[in-house]
Amino acid sequence: MKIIFFIGIVDLLLSTIGYLYYRHNLPWARSSWFSILYLSFTLNAICSRGLSPQLPLALVKLSAWAEGLWVAFGYYTLLFALLHLVLWLVSRLLPFTLPFAKITLITLVASCLTVIFGSLNAFTPVVRTESIVTNKLAPGTSYRLALISDVHLGRILGRSYAEKLTQRLNSLAPDAVLIAGDLVDERIAYVEEDNSLAALAQINAPKGVYLAFGNHEYIDDPARWHKLVESQGIRVLRDESTVIDGRLKITGLNDFRYSKGKSPKAIQALAWDNDKYYSVLMDHQPRRMLGAAHLGYDLYLAGHTHTGQLFPNRQITKRMYLLDYGRQEFGKLTAITSSGYGFWGPPVRTEAPPEIVIIEITGK
Repeated sequence: MKIIFFIGIVDLLLSTIGYLYYRHNLPWARSSWFSILYLSFTLNAICSRGLSPQLPLALVKLSAWAEGLWVAFGYYTLLFALLHLVLWLVSRLLPFTLPFAKITLITLVASCLTVIFGSLNAFTPVVRTESIVTNKLAPGTSYRLALISDVHLGRILGRSYAEKLTQRLNSLAPDAVLIAGDLVDERIAYVEEDNSLAALAQINAPKGVYLAFGNHEYIDDPARWHKLVESQGIRVLRDESTVIDGRLKITGLNDFRYSKGKSPKAIQALAWDNDKYYSVLMDHQPRRMLGAAHLGYDLYLAGHTHTGQLFPNRQITKRMYLLDYGRQEFGKLTAITSSGYGFWGPPVRTEAPPEIVIIEITGK
């Protein structure tokens, strides 16, 4: 409830700022129809996340779409309005007057176009390929892993989205699929009603499909979600390891926030026989790669950051994490952070596009 209340406050602030900005600078924005339209979208944005799961799913999805697009529109209105403010302050030092109405109209159009572009980008995933050569595997031995994270099945993304993801994964023919957290968005009821997980049960990966819990796995009922996911043939690894073919060790950590005391105990306890296997570690938030490198893990996989999702937020995520996106070597450890496959909140991505990461591991 706290996060719903917080998001509602943010939605209200963005809407209020945008309304006052447009109303002050555009004569037609002072009309009653504009006020009613703005108020309607604002009320939906504030209330959408609190809607009962008992309501028809189509209505919930419509409300979620409207909320998400409205929040993105409000966010970019705020950014462009701040730029407008800077121009106005500069103009005070110069002998001319800015055309406020025209600049505000440009802001309105630019905000709309940015949201449209970002929405198209959010549903246009790419495939990123990374190649790794290791002497921990025999010559001629190879594994093709598919990494996805942050799918966020829920109010907006449901069965059809999961079906397309499954089709894309199967077309890439991975040996194993690794899901680095946040498979669910918020309420499990939406996933159950849309039967979204049934589509993922059709993933064709001969070495298995594995999920490490992210922070969103804990929002609703983690024990129930654990059982639901495993009923569809997806192996959940919560501070657990499994070995494939006696060569490849797959370890999944509980999300950083929910590890007891945020201590290194789990990552240490699970480091057994890292010298004997090619050891892959899934950790939803990219925070523990230095510890993983010290403990002899070979490959560190993470997500969570969405690379900021909305431009220019990556300037924040790059400062929050050692590796907010891409690939980097930490000693003998290769770390890969994905931009994620889905989105959280607005169905809009104006930073890196959604992706599937194919990792080719070959014996030296």
